Amino acid sequence: MRKLILLTLLLVVFFAMSASAAVINFDDLPDEVVPDGYQNVTWFGDWTNYTEPQDPYNPHSPPGRVYDFLNDAMFQFNSAVQFNGAWFAGQPTTTVQFEGFLNGQMVFSSDVLTTSNVPTFLSSNYNGMVDTIHVLSNAPDFFIMDDVTYNEVPEPGSLVLMGTGLAGLAGYLRRKF
Repeated sequence: MRKLILLTLLLVVFFAMSASAAVINFDDLPDEVVPDGYQNVTWFGDWTNYTEPQDPYNPHSPPGRVYDFLNDAMFQFNSAVQFNGAWFAGQPTTTVQFEGFLNGQMVFSSDVLTTSNVPTFLSSNYNGMVDTIHVLSNAPDFFIMDDVTYNEVPEPGSLVLMGTGLAGLAGYLRRKF
């Protein structure tokens, strides 16, 4: 009985700590403006995908990558996520930086990355939740972004429901055996 309860608690903790990783790589899009709702994200501005080779705008995972001519280009997730970062390449004098927001409040500002023709990962260096990401640049039309990476974290209500189900299963198994 104690082993069953301990196993149930360990499963609840495991699922509570787990987050499913997601990567937006743009490889399934034609060369056009990224549509709103693509990968459950709202893309503000004119994020445009292209797949043709063009140095120094080399993708991390060919062929797709996106660019936006706006400074402070942004995208918004449908629900709060743990944003990890994205890959960038571009002209050697171009800098990029993230600002992350949750419910309209800025919660982090990343390091500044100077791009090159070698795709480089810009980490958010933030483990909290965000719903909106701003991409700032000194030259917004001279960089590309690829492989946007984030973790979806289960909602607390889902975890409670799962925990209740596991506790019920444990009780059932206890009575049966």
